[in-house]
Amino acid sequence: MRALLAVGLLSAPLAASASDNSLITQFCRTAVKAELQRAGTVPPEGMVDDTCRCFLAEVQNRAGIQMAQATCKAKAAETYGL
Repeated sequence: MRALLAVGLLSAPLAASASDNSLITQFCRTAVKAELQRAGTVPPEGMVDDTCRCFLAEVQNRAGIQMAQATCKAKAAETYGL
């Protein structure tokens, strides 16, 4: 997940437009789904979207990519009991 997000997000400016946000969200959704698939976990309804909304908000609030990932993974694990 980190490699895919890093590639996609390093090229996106922090002051992202709506289309940039959509691209970031697409990368996030792909990365989250891939990570869950590797772990053999079927995501509960809404988990991928919630996690990516969290990630986008963290990045927009100037959190680093790794910090945003860690924060949002922890929130998803708590919210969805994973």
